[in-house]
Amino acid sequence: MNKCMELEDRILRNLLTQYVGIFQINISEGVVLCLSDGERVVDTSKTISFETWLNGTIDICHCDDRISILNLISYDALKQFDSSNEVKQCKDIRLMVNGEYRWILITLMHDTDDAVCKGQITVTYRDVSHRYKYYDIIEKKNLELKKLLQTAEQYKAALMSEAIVLYQVNFSKDIIENDIIQRKKNSALKVLNAVGINTPCSYDEYCRRWHKRVSDDTINNYMLLETSAKMIDEYNKGKTLLTQDYRTLDTQNEEMWVSKTVYLAKDNITGDIIGIVSLRNVSERYHQEFLRESLAKQASLDLLTGLYNHVTGELLIKNKIDDGIYSDSAFIIFDIDKFKLVNDTYGHYFGDCVLQCVAARLKESVREDSDIAIRYGGDEFVVYVNYKQEDNIKDIVNRIFNNVSCIYEGYQISISMGISLLSDGNPHYYDMYRNADKALYEAKRSGRGQYRFYGECSEESKDAG
Repeated sequence: MNKCMELEDRILRNLLTQYVGIFQINISEGVVLCLSDGERVVDTSKTISFETWLNGTIDICHCDDRISILNLISYDALKQFDSSNEVKQCKDIRLMVNGEYRWILITLMHDTDDAVCKGQITVTYRDVSHRYKYYDIIEKKNLELKKLLQTAEQYKAALMSEAIVLYQVNFSKDIIENDIIQRKKNSALKVLNAVGINTPCSYDEYCRRWHKRVSDDTINNYMLLETSAKMIDEYNKGKTLLTQDYRTLDTQNEEMWVSKTVYLAKDNITGDIIGIVSLRNVSERYHQEFLRESLAKQASLDLLTGLYNHVTGELLIKNKIDDGIYSDSAFIIFDIDKFKLVNDTYGHYFGDCVLQCVAARLKESVREDSDIAIRYGGDEFVVYVNYKQEDNIKDIVNRIFNNVSCIYEGYQISISMGISLLSDGNPHYYDMYRNADKALYEAKRSGRGQYRFYGECSEESKDAG
């Protein structure tokens, strides 16, 4: 076999690995030629009858999808497709593959412009189960968020109507003339009593005294509307509605989030700037926001290590690859050498502590704004690193490898690592993952406690898996 034929054969075999099956159907003769069964190129000189092929396909099809598959590949359906101007038809169908049902994208193709190819239809089977795995997880998390939002809506009506404090201020004279009352359940509580003053009183003095009851993390926001002079200045700028949120102790020293709204106007008779101040209890809103943030974080992170989990990390890496912003990137896989022995010898609690230690050291070694660190599963970790042309990728890998290879509670953590560069082949997630995994295999085969780049691997390691 000459070099051109060898290259063509390698390309063909690489293409065929992407499919579970490839078939050529001759409708006129009622025969099917199997070009590939997903593992190897089969004998293309042998054909089977269309009826045998169709019955075999229906036998491995999930019962809920049998009508769909007949609408796609029955004799009548294929005849209709062959006589149409459509170049391609496709449908996701569940088929039994290696003892389990997998989602298979079945695609029909034919050349509508070539009369010689009339009656010839190519059928490909491609495994797309991973898509449904992500959809199921994301749908589950969306349902959780939906329930959370529905809970928030139940409080909405109460929050909108709950003005716990309402009072009027003459900002030009810096005076609160009427008493300030807090409505709480069935009680009416005098707000000014909590800070030791009575009406009429200065708005500035009231805010200054209440200042001490506001939390340190929201005090700067509170101070924005703390004086009459600031209110007049805002009105002169054309603002008639001012709002702010802050966390404070109420009259009974219970913590709450308050939304303060000030409606500003000018008295047409006196020319004074006056304001109506409304305070609402918005604690539930902040509680719901905290729950939403916590749920979103829980959905994307591995709970044990705090790194991205498998699903989220994989989607983030795919997005970076698809964006094509970075021309240079590295896909790194590593795991802890003989980790099972750690669990068996020291116990699973110690093993979890080792995983947390590795994750913490890994976080220190990557850049949060551009790199992606994942706990892929068990003791396997994945890192996706973007770097510039002037950077030395070996220096980056050395930093990660040496930082993670540390000592925890007297136990020397040893890791084996495989690295695939974007320049090693096709810029696709699974290509980079496979190449890094083969490099990891080479590192382990060479004695563990080391790393290997895919480009340095032997042909035996590249052919493995």
